[in-house]
Amino acid sequence: MALKPIKRVNIAEQVFEQLREQILHGTWKEGEKLPSEQELTETLGVSRSSVRQAIRTLADYGLVETRNGTGTYVKRQISGNYMMNIVPLGDLQTEDIIEVLDFLCLIEDSVAAMAVERCTPSDLSELQEIHSRLLTARDQRDLETLTAVDVEFHSKIAMITQNSLVTQTYALLLAFLQPAMRRIYMTLGAEEGIPYHERLIEAFCSHDAARAKQVMHDHAQNRREKFLATSERK
Repeated sequence: MALKPIKRVNIAEQVFEQLREQILHGTWKEGEKLPSEQELTETLGVSRSSVRQAIRTLADYGLVETRNGTGTYVKRQISGNYMMNIVPLGDLQTEDIIEVLDFLCLIEDSVAAMAVERCTPSDLSELQEIHSRLLTARDQRDLETLTAVDVEFHSKIAMITQNSLVTQTYALLLAFLQPAMRRIYMTLGAEEGIPYHERLIEAFCSHDAARAKQVMHDHAQNRREKFLATSERK
């Protein structure tokens, strides 16, 4: 059996994996509240920021939802979440990522158009706030935060559709793409997706579903082409 490169896993990803396993194995059931950030920090012996990032990733996967002022709760799971047991975070090979990118090229534009039609003022404000954090991460050259917030931006667009199947499937696929996005940012720079995000926000502000669909189509195609280019250089 061939040896595989050792993967570097940060603390937040380790926290995420532990919490994910507990949820999938029924330690916390649908509707149950997770321990507080402070409790998890003390139990796991990690920083609060690592716990917070792990919970955000769980939300991106559609496993939990955070309710202001009350805490984080386990969401109803769709059957598709079995995929998370088959392919652990970070284990995808280049060929797997290309397949995910191909699939996103087929659906992302339609998801964006649906989101524009269902977007509320609160949703738009949150999307703008996420984009602001993306710009901050770019300016600070913070690659880990940049990739995580990029996924959060696209996951939020899926959530705006108010369709649980779209939200959970889309967020799962995007989370798998973080290694690909790191590679693109490292090779081509942090600005790769930001112009597309800005045009998407403009489309949301003007309630222009057709424009959002076209911008997201171009974004998905460009991301795929850039990833293929970086893969060929390796």
